[in-house]
Amino acid sequence: MITRDELVDYLDGYLESERGVDYCPNGLQVEGRPEIKKIAAGVSLSANLIERARALGADSLLVHHGLLWNGLVPRVRGSFKLRLAPLLAHDMNLLAYHLPLDRHLEVGTAATVARLLGWSEIEPFGSHHGVPTGVRAEVGGASPRELAAALERHLGRRPLMFEGRGLSIQRAAIVTGDAFGEFQRAVDEGLDLFVTGEPKERAMDLAREEGVHFIAAGHYHTEAPGVRALAQHIAERFPVEVEFIDLPNPV
Repeated sequence: MITRDELVDYLDGYLESERGVDYCPNGLQVEGRPEIKKIAAGVSLSANLIERARALGADSLLVHHGLLWNGLVPRVRGSFKLRLAPLLAHDMNLLAYHLPLDRHLEVGTAATVARLLGWSEIEPFGSHHGVPTGVRAEVGGASPRELAAALERHLGRRPLMFEGRGLSIQRAAIVTGDAFGEFQRAVDEGLDLFVTGEPKERAMDLAREEGVHFIAAGHYHTEAPGVRALAQHIAERFPVEVEFIDLPNPV
């Protein structure tokens, strides 16, 4: 068992939750009980995730996509009510870390995928209001199709690949989730491959014309490894049970 405040203080510092600008408040989004015995971790908050967490006996939730988003002035109805009501009724804590988890070089969503693929010399890549959003790394000469196959093995989803030029990939970048906007940065930096979660319609032609391979490996599937890594980190550091709930999304 640990206290809520101890966990929140640690994660806020470890993930640098106050650094940069995000689309949501990071850290504790819904305050629940002051002591935590079991944490359920997942990628995106949903009524289904909360129900599954309750069935496992969890008193707290740790997610990448939380309940609260900037600019949203919700009415407490519909899906917002379906998610908020059980959290309050069961006194559950909700912790959410978005871009701080994406960019973290130890347990981050992008860095974790890069390590799964065996890439080396992992360093920050991308910029959201001046703060990195993903990672860049050395690949070692794999072909685009070999990398697509490796992503499928490790992430459990067949990726969508648009080929550029060249059969040997030396340098690549990963920005998980919905990060097509960083593709041009990969082009400008002379990288051979850009990996993200979701594509845009123009990705196919731009990959061919710019000569940079583009792989969309799924929003959920590129971000789940980072949430798993953070959950494992917490379990190893604190005397608390942490369980990841896998609810794949085909997007």
